[in-house]
Amino acid sequence: MYLLDNKYYMIRNGDFATNANTKIIYGFVSGVLCIDDYVNRNSSDCIMILVTSTTVWSCVEFYLHISKTREIKPMYIMLGNHKQILPQSFGIILQGFQEGGFISTLGLYFGDRLYEMKSQIHMHIFITFVVMNIFMKKNKIKSSKRQVNTRTSLVLIGGASVYNIYVCYNHPEHIERQLSMFYAMVYICSYWTFFAWYRGFRSIEIHEPKKIGQCDQSDGPIQTYGVRPANYWETFCVMAYDVIFEIGMAYAFFYNITLV
Repeated sequence: MYLLDNKYYMIRNGDFATNANTKIIYGFVSGVLCIDDYVNRNSSDCIMILVTSTTVWSCVEFYLHISKTREIKPMYIMLGNHKQILPQSFGIILQGFQEGGFISTLGLYFGDRLYEMKSQIHMHIFITFVVMNIFMKKNKIKSSKRQVNTRTSLVLIGGASVYNIYVCYNHPEHIERQLSMFYAMVYICSYWTFFAWYRGFRSIEIHEPKKIGQCDQSDGPIQTYGVRPANYWETFCVMAYDVIFEIGMAYAFFYNITLV
């Protein structure tokens, strides 16, 4: 794999990336977890990390949009049989909420209850619900495309990972809790990602550089790319990077800037 020469794209098919109804349902689940955490443990940690991660990830989604790193169809909400296209700004916030707030809240909530049988049952019920929902979907129309290995993305994820290590070194009392949150997020999202790939709702596309062509002197050389689907090993590596670093490490960063 040529990390910086090739361009690795995450392709999402179906309506998960564009269906606001699904994101609102997951938002309701996040709210329930936050309320339960506050009522039963008198803790506002889940609420705090939900707000922080949603805010930060909405900014990330905005950057992905304006930089054309993520190409995504407009988000919509179904009101009965009526399909209503949402304003782009609202769609970005919903995307940031689901991509950042929801997952980090799941990770912290179930990570804090890693050794409670009842919570483990609830977590696996949720995973079962997600998998069943994936198998019930039939729409496989391409909905979004995102380059995984832009230099900006690699620098930000690398910086977040270094910062996480730095904070853990200076605050060892938080290590166990962070590792539990990290494990819960990676565990849940591994099921989610695997079955989404297995059902054809997620795939990897590779753009490989060809020989640089020449044009007129004012424009300079033009780099062209050949496009091909990833093989199994390349798919595994890119999706593992997405789950471990773009979710696990990135969302552990939200813990560190919010709760440490």
